[in-house]
Amino acid sequence: MNQIHGGVSRGSAFRIAFLALVLCACTPSEPAATSTVTQPPATPTPSATGSVPPQPNATCNELSLYLDPALATSYVCETVPASLSEFEPYPEHTRVTLQGYPISGTHFDPQISVYAVSDYDAMIPGDVTGLVTDLQSLTSGGSTPSFTSPFTSPIPFLPRFDAAQAFFAHYSVEPFTSGSGIRFLTEYAQYYVPVNNTDLFYTYQGLTSDGLYWISAILPTNLATLPVDADAGFGGQTQEQFSNGYDAYILAAVGQLDATAPASFTPTIDALDALVASIAIAP
Repeated sequence: MNQIHGGVSRGSAFRIAFLALVLCACTPSEPAATSTVTQPPATPTPSATGSVPPQPNATCNELSLYLDPALATSYVCETVPASLSEFEPYPEHTRVTLQGYPISGTHFDPQISVYAVSDYDAMIPGDVTGLVTDLQSLTSGGSTPSFTSPFTSPIPFLPRFDAAQAFFAHYSVEPFTSGSGIRFLTEYAQYYVPVNNTDLFYTYQGLTSDGLYWISAILPTNLATLPVDADAGFGGQTQEQFSNGYDAYILAAVGQLDATAPASFTPTIDALDALVASIAIAP
């Protein structure tokens, strides 16, 4: 799996010093899967009215969902072994990776993971319990979080990475078949990252109604007006020059993202919302 920007690809003393200041998380190293199955999603048959109900057409272990052929031509189902890494710990879990996704060349693969909360909590006692409480508060009508400054106020997200949540935008509480969760756009990095099409992704963080399973969707999305990658996003400045005005930059960038219509993204936010809304968990 692709690694997030960090010390190797943009390694500098500046970034390393910055990383020491933030508590964070990133894409885990690609583990060996205990089982891998590649299956194309079934193409649904339109009803008499021409509409297609979002009935599940893809299944992976306890996870089922409706996978729109416009979002993927097939998928890979894996049972991912546990990782005991100090920086990227996670329990054994189910992961679906979408194949034939509308965009490519991003730092994250399009994927949906299902974690047993008890397994995560046994690995990191108390930590995931706190995230569950926070997520339940948000989905049950708690106050809507507002983005105010970079890297300092992340909202609930799993898995744990070795980078930090730089910002969030297009936040919304959204239900899925087996529970409820939150969706937002974000980037994770170890430095002052520009908003760009290589790093930007849509994520859904959900919890089943019984509180037993955590759903994490990481689905890259692009916007035509954004720079192609972080280097282009620096606009000719050095990284240190760019970082000096980062607070004002990222607040303005998040405002622009929030003001952009969901249909302007590729894939659209609405299409990704429909995908996660169809998720069902049947242990």
